[in-house]
Parts: sequence; C-alpha cells; structure tokens
Amino acid sequence: MFICLCNPFNDKKVSAHLSNSGGRARVGDVYRACSDGENPNCCQCLETLKNIVKNHNETIAT
Repeated sequence: MFICLCNPFNDKKVSAHLSNSGGRARVGDVYRACSDGENPNCCQCLETLKNIVKNHNETIAT
C-alpha cells in the first residue's frame, strides 16, 4: 500500500527501514529515509506514518 503519493513510497519500504533502524524511530526520520531525503508536501500521509511508527515504537518497548 502506498503511504505517500507526493514522494512515492509504500508500507514495505517503511517496514524495511524500521526493521533496520535498530531501535525507536521518529516520523520525520522515517519519512526522509523512505522518500530519499524529501520533505512532506501535502502531509496527508503523515497520520498513517505516525501510526506505523507508534506501533513500531510500542512493539520494541515491550
């Protein structure tokens, strides 16, 4: 599933980045890593990305 259409990346790219991050993640860092360094444009993707990162951080905290 595509997360961002402005700077196209999908959930698989996000999952791969989070798997290799080795710890807690920040939304901005994940976005830049998955969008090849770009900043968000319309920001419609950020809520979805926030939820994915939140779930990741909660999972590694346990």
